Amino acid sequence: MWKTLKQGEKVSLGDTLRYQSTSNNLLQKDEQYLVVRIDQHYFEIIHKSSDENTIEPPRRKVVRYLDIGYNVLVERWFEPQES
Repeated sequence: MWKTLKQGEKVSLGDTLRYQSTSNNLLQKDEQYLVVRIDQHYFEIIHKSSDENTIEPPRRKVVRYLDIGYNVLVERWFEPQES
């Protein structure tokens, strides 16, 4: 289930993220990213590609925690918990 990442929430290594929406339509909603590095003030993500045999390195982006909720709207994937 996708849940919106709120301002002040932190991500963990290995989290799957996607952009919620964009005003300039540069990013597609179905594009998913993997968190590969975390820091106190930012985290780094790479594009999750379905084609593992590509020669090109994955696209990388750095997201500042300060921008979440203002300039960047992100959703995080949560596995449904079984009871």
